[in-house]
Amino acid sequence: MEPTDYIKLLSRWGHILPAVILVGGSIFMQTTLIPALKDSDDANDVKGKIKRTWAKVIMICAGIIIISGFYNAYIAFKGDPKPTPIYHAAFTAKLILVGIVFYVSSLLSGRSEVAIKFQEQEAKWGKINMMAAILVVLFAGLMNVAPRVARDIPNSDNSSRSTLMAPETTTVDINSTDEG
Repeated sequence: MEPTDYIKLLSRWGHILPAVILVGGSIFMQTTLIPALKDSDDANDVKGKIKRTWAKVIMICAGIIIISGFYNAYIAFKGDPKPTPIYHAAFTAKLILVGIVFYVSSLLSGRSEVAIKFQEQEAKWGKINMMAAILVVLFAGLMNVAPRVARDIPNSDNSSRSTLMAPETTTVDINSTDEG
């Protein structure tokens, strides 16, 4: 592996792990925590303590996702083979949904007057946030398998061509024998 491959790998991990934390946290809160606290006398006190901690997690994860996301997008768009319109559409949808998830998450865990007013409909917005977070993961999967197109390569007759290519994969012939 080249040194730049290690940077790409760290950036990928730095993008995926915080996303897993945010998506998993969103699902946990909506499917387990909020329903369990619904009938509790201490619900507001417990929610307040959890939100203070969760707000810090959201900020750290969002920061890491944004930084690694810029780097990953730069690598994806400058590389060869280049992304196709399917990739661009999935990227755009994912970017919009990520903005929604960050915004709703910050309001659901915030302490400002606007956030407190927003939290009056916590169940509704939490479910919307959870669904948006799940869609982010699904669009990321689509981006990962979207076909790529080779950059224009000049021929000897000065024309150019494009070739449709699958995402980066390695093919191994298991039937070949290497005797040497």
